[in-house]
Amino acid sequence: MQDNKLSNRLLWIADRVRKDTFLYDVGTDHAKLPVYLLDNGQITGAVASDIHKGPLEKAKIFVGVSGYNDKIELALADGLSGIEVKAPCDIAICGMGGETIIGIISAAEGVKNSGVRLLLQPMTDFTALRSFFCENGFAIIDEDVVYSDNREYQCIVAQYTGEKYTLTDVEKELGKMCIEKRSAAFLQYVGRRKQSLGVCIEGKKRAELDTSSEDALLYEYNRILEGEQ
Repeated sequence: MQDNKLSNRLLWIADRVRKDTFLYDVGTDHAKLPVYLLDNGQITGAVASDIHKGPLEKAKIFVGVSGYNDKIELALADGLSGIEVKAPCDIAICGMGGETIIGIISAAEGVKNSGVRLLLQPMTDFTALRSFFCENGFAIIDEDVVYSDNREYQCIVAQYTGEKYTLTDVEKELGKMCIEKRSAAFLQYVGRRKQSLGVCIEGKKRAELDTSSEDALLYEYNRILEGEQ
């Protein structure tokens, strides 16, 4: 049996997969997530998809060695294209940009169903992703910043309700629940983003450009770090 130790960010996702559900693992790479969940009796089966043949070939070998050929279906696909999503199920999409995740969700049939749970680890475009959820009726039911592989990652669980809602700009970027939880990894993450923002502000000031939007964001960062929000 090959080593199947998950990173902290994938463990966060795995811990939120519902018991006895079916998993769609988009961008599966080596299929480590579905194998881990089957090893722990968490899921009934999975479809593991990837857009690239190379990772899927590695996944095929790993699934075979793990003994789950009858439990995990491998699919060469762009997101969930050509894959029928059947509820109830959980869908994991990790390690992609937020805009890419939006495209996958938007194109997938059957995702707008209260029986479908989205387990996401976006790499970028957090504001765009949460804005999409607000505007399209996907409630964020859990989120946090997870320290993994020497950096912080945003992780989100969302589910369709059909009810639209609003978030502030900083809540869209950092996550309302993250702000409320104030985990150590989250505060470290905000501190790192504050440093980057400070560099951006100084650069714009030297170029005599307007920094009002950045100044407003810096104010919110400081409030969070000081425990005022």
